[in-house]
Amino acid sequence: MLKEIEALVGGFERGALTRRDFVQGVLAATAAPAVGAPLAASAVPQANSLNHVSLAVSDVGASQRFYERVLGMAEVSRQSNGVNLGLGDSFLGLYDIRPPGGIHHFCVGVDDYVIERTAEQLRAQGIEPRIRQDRPELYFTDPDGITVQLSEKEYRG
Repeated sequence: MLKEIEALVGGFERGALTRRDFVQGVLAATAAPAVGAPLAASAVPQANSLNHVSLAVSDVGASQRFYERVLGMAEVSRQSNGVNLGLGDSFLGLYDIRPPGGIHHFCVGVDDYVIERTAEQLRAQGIEPRIRQDRPELYFTDPDGITVQLSEKEYRG
């Protein structure tokens, strides 16, 4: 980074860079992480927990009874097409989503979750998030097409 800044100073002193180009170059050089270095905490949503996993099931009631009976889980919240069962600080979502029989998405809790700021952090990395209009929920897909949701750690559906 020091070499980049020295090159910018030299370019500015020679008149090859405008003041604006110099300032933008310094900002870019100091904001970009070194190769292999982790990004600054403010530059990316900082994951702190696995908040929940939502399954696409064929019969929400039957699945709910199964997990209540087999694992002693209890309902913590309900949405129009499914139910969320408590799992310690997390939960398991059971939803009538087609086709059934798989994981629909997983949700990661992040520090200091503010939906618009988090969306901007993702956009800055070339990821276009989807924000639900009826709930403060943010989604995006990973390189394999797996849906990821971000929320505050305390989110309970």
